[in-house]
Amino acid sequence: MDTQTANQPRLSDYLRPLWSRKWLILVAVVVATAGVFAYYAQQAKVYTSGTPIYVKDPGDPVSGAPTPQSTDRNVSNLASLLYSRDVAASVARRIGYDGTSEELLERVSITSKVGEDFVEVTSRGRSPREAAAIANAYAREFVTLVNDSQSTRVTRALDLTREQLEQLPRGPATSAARLTLGEQIRRLELAETVPQTTARQIDPAVAPTAPTSPKPARNALFAFVLSLMAAVAVAFGLERFDRRLRRPEEIEGVYGVPLLAVVPHSGKPVATDGAATLGADFREPFRVLRTNIELQRIDAPARTIVVSSAMPGEGKSTVVRNLALAFSETGKRVAVVEGDLRHPTLAAQFGVQVGRGLTDVLRREAELEDVLLGVGAAVPTFDDLVSRAPARDRTTERPARANGNGHHDEPRGSVSLLLAGQRPANPPAVLASERVIEVLDALRDTHDVVIIDSAPLLAVIDTVPLLRYADGTVFVGRLGVTTRDTAKRLVEFLARVPDANVLGVVANDLSRLDATGYGYGYGYGDEPAEDITVAAPPAKVKQPA
Repeated sequence: MDTQTANQPRLSDYLRPLWSRKWLILVAVVVATAGVFAYYAQQAKVYTSGTPIYVKDPGDPVSGAPTPQSTDRNVSNLASLLYSRDVAASVARRIGYDGTSEELLERVSITSKVGEDFVEVTSRGRSPREAAAIANAYAREFVTLVNDSQSTRVTRALDLTREQLEQLPRGPATSAARLTLGEQIRRLELAETVPQTTARQIDPAVAPTAPTSPKPARNALFAFVLSLMAAVAVAFGLERFDRRLRRPEEIEGVYGVPLLAVVPHSGKPVATDGAATLGADFREPFRVLRTNIELQRIDAPARTIVVSSAMPGEGKSTVVRNLALAFSETGKRVAVVEGDLRHPTLAAQFGVQVGRGLTDVLRREAELEDVLLGVGAAVPTFDDLVSRAPARDRTTERPARANGNGHHDEPRGSVSLLLAGQRPANPPAVLASERVIEVLDALRDTHDVVIIDSAPLLAVIDTVPLLRYADGTVFVGRLGVTTRDTAKRLVEFLARVPDANVLGVVANDLSRLDATGYGYGYGYGDEPAEDITVAAPPAKVKQPA
């Protein structure tokens, strides 16, 4: 495989952080969205209403010409006067507001824009009617303030003009000036008698039909988007610092041995009704594993195979079970030995009762043929191979052959199971004894393949003697569980065991998201969907004397 091509990111690499932490993302988004919605739904409702006021330039009170002073500035100054406590108290009395003047000031906003002759009065209330009442009251205060300001200007101008007229001496030289001042006085008196309206309210504020705040749905939508973005960012951040091996290529690179097979994840439980089944999800992956093991040493294929892992929980016992069924499918006589004396699981894997086993033979409390369980295999004939019908169980159709000692050998295609037996006090010493080698040699003499399920190598040292005895060792690494540090420690440990012949590694538990990239999960359709079954009930296997 091209290393550069294998290391190129795929779409599944980008989706994996999201899929593997989907519950974290879901919980974060749901909690944030629901929390924001519940918080704002409990807040008091606020209603907003507003009214525009038109303000025109009154011009010079004497000549009527536009004032050189900026109208925008005058309007802004007048609007600022409305924020006084006196005006707020007056408005509160007018509308019957039950709060303080400071609270009322916080509920009103008066704005004016440069270049426009309009002022917008906006208010917030606890009810629609209160919001409209505050806006209209402040608008009336503003109109009164502007118009009173213009009246004050006219009165001051009239007083000033009268004073100028009184100071002029009488005579022909000042007659023209006195005539002009007299005309100004008459105009100002007319303006004082008929006040000029310079500000007026355009449209009264009306009661709003819906509150402006809070908006639980809108805020919850914002919370949903923001929390989703934050949760996705956190998921990718955690993935960046995650030391777990996620891709089969990573397992192959860290272990430094050939990748023998990739086993997909399967949600189907192992059959425990007395019949061991090689499920459809595992059929092709374990055929690939079986073939790759055989191809490792074509001249002298490995007949005694140890299956181990770095740490518990990586699926080595499941690999042992299915690999035995895959070898049995080819018609070979397979023996499975439970070498994990601390935590035996093969009885549950094969669906048999826990009973006597290896340790009972080692203590000479039982003979090997008395504790060895034989499970017949459904080996298909040529007619079965070319037919779409499921293979028939031929273990009962073919008579057993008698050997020279009068015992009957198991038919080809059988699986012989040697359980662990009673747990010993010192498992490493037991597995390192010569008696274990004698038992394994006896199984090797009567079977084509002997598969040993051993204890995790980094957890205990029980497996080391088995590594030296076996023809080959297969390690199992579980995707999403095995870490880089664990794999490196295993490689360093194996470097100190020179007799260990490591055939390769199995990448276990490939997710459905990545399965199609390795040829699994798309249904090739070259065989019927029925599972390959190793039939029960188990029987005692007679060994030659």
